[in-house]
This record gives sequence, structure tokens and C-alpha cells, in this order.
Amino acid sequence: MKLPFDYLALLLRLSSPRNNQGFALPLALGMGFVLVILGMSTLMVAQSDRTTAWTRKESGASLAISEGGMARTLAQLTKPNNQILLTRNYDEVNPKTGKTYLGPDGILNSGDEESTTVDEWTGYTGSISSPCDTTSTTITPSIALDGMIGANGQYRLKAYRYQPQNQTSTLLIEGQHGDLRSYVYSTLTIHSEIEDFPGVIAMQGAFIRGRTIIGQHANLYYDPNWSADSSLVNKSASGDGDRSSYLNAIYSTVSDGPGDDLIAGSIVGCPITQTLPVDLPSGATALATVNSSITLTSANSPYHIQHLNLDGTDIVNIDTTDGTVHIYVTDTFELRDNAQLRNVRSDGQIPQVGDLRIFVHNPGGTTPAISLFDHSCIDTAFVYNKINDLHLQGSGDGCSSSGNTNFDGVAWVEDVVSSININPHTRSVPSEDDDIITTNGSTSGIRVPDDISSLTDVVSGIGLTPKNKFGYVKKWQRVRL
Repeated sequence: MKLPFDYLALLLRLSSPRNNQGFALPLALGMGFVLVILGMSTLMVAQSDRTTAWTRKESGASLAISEGGMARTLAQLTKPNNQILLTRNYDEVNPKTGKTYLGPDGILNSGDEESTTVDEWTGYTGSISSPCDTTSTTITPSIALDGMIGANGQYRLKAYRYQPQNQTSTLLIEGQHGDLRSYVYSTLTIHSEIEDFPGVIAMQGAFIRGRTIIGQHANLYYDPNWSADSSLVNKSASGDGDRSSYLNAIYSTVSDGPGDDLIAGSIVGCPITQTLPVDLPSGATALATVNSSITLTSANSPYHIQHLNLDGTDIVNIDTTDGTVHIYVTDTFELRDNAQLRNVRSDGQIPQVGDLRIFVHNPGGTTPAISLFDHSCIDTAFVYNKINDLHLQGSGDGCSSSGNTNFDGVAWVEDVVSSININPHTRSVPSEDDDIITTNGSTSGIRVPDDISSLTDVVSGIGLTPKNKFGYVKKWQRVRL
């Protein structure tokens, strides 16, 4: 096939050097631009990788600092003079939220955070002795809340919250390296031991008359000035040579009732000064009269009960699964027959004595005594009655625990008064026996729980300092605020 002459001439002109020069310049410029873009992209990717690597390095450094700060803080809290802080709280305000970091439940962002810093550490001191020991030694904590790690790393304790219900504490530590911050959150178990814990306090007199007081912490404190022998101002353990003198002081000899010594712990002649608040809080759930079976929960706590009168087989269950329940009784408090007031849980855990707290106080009238008759029982409770008495008038065992008791718990009251327990009754106490019946030979009394760690927050008010120590780490994790 032959090409036309005009077409060949056109091809020759396009392929001439002059036309090649006109096309090469734009092509070269375009290729150069592409190469510049590729170079810039390579530089940007390289810079991004360097920035990412630096950020990761700084973030890892801040995390390492926060974990180092956690370790340092825990090491400080193991020192004897700082262990008294393990059952107290410290919680700073987060400047971003205007609220504390953890709040009472020790959980981040749960909604219970406070608007002001909680500081139960600064200025707090404790004692290594009992409230009646004149040779007590003051314990002064010394703990650093922050510190440096390396040349550029700094940590700070942001929060420490203790939960007495489950004996755990939570810590939040901030670590900072450069401008980056990391946070480590840890949950620990806390063990508290209280020597000479007052399982029963008679702020004035104790008139035991052969009644049982048993348990690891079955120590009875009373005021010697209200006893049969005001010269006894020390303590006497079971088997001590002066034990019979102390039993006489609290009206518990063969002349008062069954002659056996049924008090497992020490008898302590020492007046105890109380500082617990007893005023009815505003907003309490009002229950005018409770005289039949009912279940109360922490959801509506605190409760105000004017008249608590149970008899027959009445059972009042106080469910403390979800938290502590406070009950304020103002007018009458009596349990008869087989009636029971019980601390219970629905999660299979053992109820704690400090989770049910009963305050008996009537600011505008006569504060009633707590009267237990027949085979009734108050089961696992802390009761506080500064103005009136605990009357032990049971005729036999009413509680489900081992032993012969009508009250399982901790009782801090004005007087502990047993029913008249012998005939003839020769050592009467007119000021205390007005409302007392006769139950000859009855020994049912009080069992103090072995685990009283849920009451560590109240013992400081009577001069006792718990001996605390760490158990084990339940949780250790990085968190984001």
C-alpha cells in the first residue's frame, strides 16, 4: 500500500528538530514536577514516621513513669508510720472535670465524684496503744505525693480511696514525660487488725450477771466510776489473778447470777469518750412503726424508725449486698419471742458487722433502751446508744451462730444491763433495775464477730488506730481519663 505524498510531507515536518525542541520542554518540566512531588511525599512520610516513633517513645516513657510512681507510692505505704493511712482517703479534683478523680466507690467516672478535694491524710496522726493506755505513742505519717523519676519524668498520686465494705483500696497515679501523661489504676486488698478492740462498750456501767460475751474481740470496756469497785482502772484477761475482782466490779459473781466466767476477752476499766454523730440526717426514709416482717435495702438508706417492736416470728431483713444501711431509732426498740433483726446479703458473701449501723437517739424526747427478750436476736449489726442501755433479758439462744446469744455484733451503749439472774437477788442496782425482768440462771448474751474490719472508720473516734497492711494486688491497669 502506498502513502499519499501529502501525508509523508506532514510526517517529515513533525519529525524535524524544530518541532522536537518545542515538545521536550513541557515534558521535562512535567517530569521534574512529578519528581519534586515524589520527593516531598517521601520526606513527609519519613517525618510522620519519626513523629509517630517519638510520640510512642514519649507515651511509653510516661507510662513507665506512672508505673514507677505506683511502685514508689506502694513502697511508702508499707512503712509502719504510713500504714495508718491505708484506711483513709485522698482524692484530688481533676481540673478538666471540676470533680474528684475516683469518688467514694473508687471507680473512675461512676458519677459519685465530689466537687472538693478529699484529704484525710494531711495532718492525721494515730496511736499504737489502746484508748486507756497513758503511755501511748503518737504515729505521724510521712509520705510524698509526687516525685521525679529520671531527669524529665514526674509522677503524682491523684487519688486513694478505701472501701471498708470489701476491704479494698484503689489508687490512681499520673506519670508525665515531656507533655504526655499516662495514668495507672490499681486495686489492692487491705487487712486491718485492731488490738483490744472494744466489742462491747458500756460508757457508764456494766451489770453482766453471768451473761455470755464471746468471740475473738469480746472485750468489755466500762467506766470504773459506775462499777462496784472504782479502783480497778486497768484490764484483766481471762485467767489473770485479778479476774475475780473485775468480775465483781461488773456485777458478775455467784451473788449476781451463774458463777462461771463467760466473758472470753478482757474486762477493761476505762471510760471511753465517744465522738460519733447521732443526729438524724435530712432526707431519711421515714418508717413510723416497724412491727412485722419486712426487708430493707441500701437503696433507701438511711431509715428513720420511730417504733421498732418485733415479736412472735417477725423477721426484719436488712439487705446490705449493695452497701451500708444506716437505721435511726428514736422512740422504742424491743424484740420479743423469736423475733429477729438480721443483716443479710444476696450475693453469697458473709454480711459484715459494719454494714448495718443502728443509732438509737431521740434529740427531742426520751431515748429508748435496746431491749432483747426471750429467744430474740439482733444478727450482725453495730448498735450505738450513747444515751440509754442495752438490756439483755433473753431466756435462751436466739441467734443462728454458734454459742448462746441474743445479740451478734458490736454494742457501744450507755450501760449493759442483764435481767435479774438469781433468786434471792441481793446486789440490786436501783438506778438500772427499773425496767428489768427476772430470768434466773440465763446466760444468753453477746457474740462479737471475729471480722471487725468494716468498723475501722469508727474506731479512730475512741482513740484506737488499726494496724493495716496490704494483702494482694487485684488489678493493675493503664486507664484513660
